[in-house]
Amino acid sequence: MQWRRAVAGLVVAVGVVGLFVSGVGWNEVLEHVRAAHPAALAAALVAGLGMLALRGALVKRLLAPIDGAAGGTTFATAYLSGYFARSALPWGRSTGTPVMAFLLARDSDSEFEDNLAVVAAAEGFNLVGSLVLAGIGIAIFAVVGNGSVDTVIGSLAVAGGGGLLTAGAVLVVFNRGVARRVSFGLAARCETAVGSLPRLPSIEGRLTNRIDGFFGTLEAIQASRRTLVVAFGIAVASWVLNALPLYFGLLALGVDVPLALVLVCAPLASFGGIVPLPGGSGGIEVVLASLLVATAGVPADVATAGAILYRLTTYWAHFAISGAVAVLVSVFGTKPALPIDRGL
Repeated sequence: MQWRRAVAGLVVAVGVVGLFVSGVGWNEVLEHVRAAHPAALAAALVAGLGMLALRGALVKRLLAPIDGAAGGTTFATAYLSGYFARSALPWGRSTGTPVMAFLLARDSDSEFEDNLAVVAAAEGFNLVGSLVLAGIGIAIFAVVGNGSVDTVIGSLAVAGGGGLLTAGAVLVVFNRGVARRVSFGLAARCETAVGSLPRLPSIEGRLTNRIDGFFGTLEAIQASRRTLVVAFGIAVASWVLNALPLYFGLLALGVDVPLALVLVCAPLASFGGIVPLPGGSGGIEVVLASLLVATAGVPADVATAGAILYRLTTYWAHFAISGAVAVLVSVFGTKPALPIDRGL
């Protein structure tokens, strides 16, 4: 892992959050945070840890068709170390995916490309699960009538736009008739280009074989309806537990908001994670606080405090746990095996 890059990114992330809190009002926000009820915060932390466990269970389930996949303690340490990379690196959802796949492959007898397909599929399930939960929350919110029509329509527009993006991603990534053909074409060109260079060993077939394994694993996952149903259920359940820390965090501040509203705000706030900072820091806090102000009429300082508590009991708690595991793995070492040892 690029430790300097990760540390620099975290420093910037904390600075951005600090600027946001300063803009709202340091004294007011910190006063709310200090006055938060400990029992409610404990409930938020437990729910957040449950979400982390379910995210791991999702990857473990998708690993089922892979021969020699990591299991038991080996899987737990590799997954948490990869989750730490996902949390610590900028654009962690993209940069953390290959790191987690590498760690799962390194500590097992499975191939890198198989684990990469599994982790990518898990990210896809999590994205779809977030949109499904947001849709459920919007439907309940609209039926109960706790929000204005404009709020519901605006939330539907955001969720609908995210749904279109998700559908496009699924068509590109999982449709083997398009993605596989394009990937094979690019890999073949790379192999030809490298083979034409003097004094370099031929890599003919190596990239294309890796790509074949990647799409083969996706096909194996798609072929099992039971795996798809269970994985989808785990993804939605993990997002329910991801939303509960926000609900309990607001209760800790003395703010009682409809649970349906929390089911909408938590998933939609995740789109703030597109900012190139670890864990989407700054973007998620701003989006979440803005949603709470716009939909529930929560005062800006209270909404900001709620967003901070939510992130402390989810992102930062996960960061601390996975970081501790990553440090232990780094100190005590793991079974050495690099992708190049497997033929790449």
